[in-house]
Amino acid sequence: MRWINEITADPRQRHTLLLDDGSTVTLTLTYIANQRGWFYDATYTGFIVSGKRVVMSPNMLRAFRDIIPFGFACVVSDGLEPIFQNDFVNQRAKFYLLTNAEEVADVESRVINA
Repeated sequence: MRWINEITADPRQRHTLLLDDGSTVTLTLTYIANQRGWFYDATYTGFIVSGKRVVMSPNMLRAFRDIIPFGFACVVSDGLEPIFQNDFVNQRAKFYLLTNAEEVADVESRVINA
């Protein structure tokens, strides 16, 4: 699991994330003020997900766990949602990349068995 600490308060930003197998995921984050939240798009070798809200979750991409070998997790220090533009800068919220299928499975087992 890799913390994506390059996220800034810019309302639109793009990050290229490296997976354990050497492939990449393009992550686009957008802050929409009137929605009070962050939204993400991700592309990975033909897989595209777009316009999804960033929420506190052990794997925001859980629905696709049998399709893609990675996931996105978000942890918020106060247990609420990441709703402020500077949440990732001040580390109220942290965004993580689950870098391989084994990490996704490990997170799944911890959540299900908790």
